Amino acid sequence: MKIAMVFDGLGFGGIERVGIDYVKLLQKLGHSVDVYNLVPNLNDMEHEFPSECKIIHHKFSNLIAPETYSYGVKKWWWGKYAYPLIHLILSAYLSCIRLFTKHRKVNYDITIAFSGHMNDLTFVVKNFLINKKKICWLHGALYNYMIAAIGYSALYQQIKNLVVLVDDAQELVLYYNKFLKLNITKMYNPTFIADRVIDEKVVAKLKEENGDYLLMVARFAYPHKDHYTVVNTVKILNEKYRKNIKAVFVGDGPEREKVKEYCHKIGVSDHIVFAGSRSDVQNYYVASCILVHASVAGEGLPTVILEAMSFGKPMVVTDSKVGPREILGNDEYGLLCKIKDPENMAKQVVRLLEDKQLYQHYQKQGYKRIEDFKPEVISKQLEQLLSRL
Repeated sequence: MKIAMVFDGLGFGGIERVGIDYVKLLQKLGHSVDVYNLVPNLNDMEHEFPSECKIIHHKFSNLIAPETYSYGVKKWWWGKYAYPLIHLILSAYLSCIRLFTKHRKVNYDITIAFSGHMNDLTFVVKNFLINKKKICWLHGALYNYMIAAIGYSALYQQIKNLVVLVDDAQELVLYYNKFLKLNITKMYNPTFIADRVIDEKVVAKLKEENGDYLLMVARFAYPHKDHYTVVNTVKILNEKYRKNIKAVFVGDGPEREKVKEYCHKIGVSDHIVFAGSRSDVQNYYVASCILVHASVAGEGLPTVILEAMSFGKPMVVTDSKVGPREILGNDEYGLLCKIKDPENMAKQVVRLLEDKQLYQHYQKQGYKRIEDFKPEVISKQLEQLLSRL
């Protein structure tokens, strides 16, 4: 099959990393894949896609996606009156500019709105690419998106084929939205990170510089990622539990400087390392002692949890909706802690640091759980999905 995968930018991020893995799977299954980047200036991860994959830039902003303005229905009293008018105008505009889209000369068997955001969904729904079937990838549960904006339901209804990471509250959503006639497939994300080459010199240097450190790999974007709770956790570990431990933050984003200022304010700057975005993140996993991960606004299926498991790292993760519990169960494969509660996170970290048997238990459990996310397992499910279409 000839498949197009459409992304809302290809900067550093979890969705982008998952997308790269799916391109690899599709190519291994014998499919031809083109990747469309709708925000061309976000291109940091383009070089990580397989060389056989064609990357095409097509600027398509959320601002010209009609359903983007459905957010205003909830935000302003006049939003419900403005939204239909804006929708009509932008729909007419998109119908005009679509006529001049050169990509419509290419016929695809399947087009996938992979980021699941308003612009890539609209790009696919409005047929800027000619295709036989459409798929939308939801990086979380259906209800997460339905709560956010009413526009999602209209886009989903036109695409019909959805992939979700978790099915939490899905029956309830469909019961109260009976007009939605959707084909929904639950499928976990694969991870290839265990195949990456480990640079032992880099690992040794990280251990020498930082000791047995905590690792958080995440974009600095509060409240979706909560570095502040981890910073406070480090303060508690050092002052209350006398652990003399560092945390290394891998990632970048708009909140980074604020987090740095907060570290300075509470006096833990010497215990927090800002490593920036890294293409060799596998070395940071190997060198680390424990993965810590925090979120307030909710998670899909955090790729970093899977990546850490691949390297046998025990973890403490906030029990934010819905992905962490989907992966870890009820503390079966890793330790959950309360949201925005650094005392609770510190307590769970101390348990792992002080109980060697518990630490080893979660190492083994992580290796066991990661079997469900191995490429060969997801590959079979992916092929079944494509065959059903």
